[in-house]
Amino acid sequence: MHRILCSLCFLVISPHASAADDCLAFDREGVVLTGLVYLKTFYGPPNYGESPDTDALETQALLALDEPICVRASGEDSTVDAVGVSDVTLVPLGGIGFARFSGRRVSVTGSLFSPITGHHRTAVLIEVRSDPGVLR
Repeated sequence: MHRILCSLCFLVISPHASAADDCLAFDREGVVLTGLVYLKTFYGPPNYGESPDTDALETQALLALDEPICVRASGEDSTVDAVGVSDVTLVPLGGIGFARFSGRRVSVTGSLFSPITGHHRTAVLIEVRSDPGVLR
């Protein structure tokens, strides 16, 4: 009986352990994500939606991922795991403009980070240093 219970415990614990192994990590260079680029407008300063008549509008490029991801907390910049993430904010570095990729499926490479300011609207963001690769 004890052997059967231990086997059942192993079956319950094992999938969780392997899923954790598949998680990405915050603050790691060279992460590749694929998905559909879309633009979304959010309320910005001064009140981020509490005063729609006076709040600025901010349009951001997001990536609707082909498959949801999980990202492990790094302990330094991020203290919370992000699980089941299906949309990631694209943060352009070096003058990249994502508007021209809107509606297109792309592959981007960069470094993941967690939200830091009120301008960050998703649980995971990616700093992208070069133009995305357009996929079919």
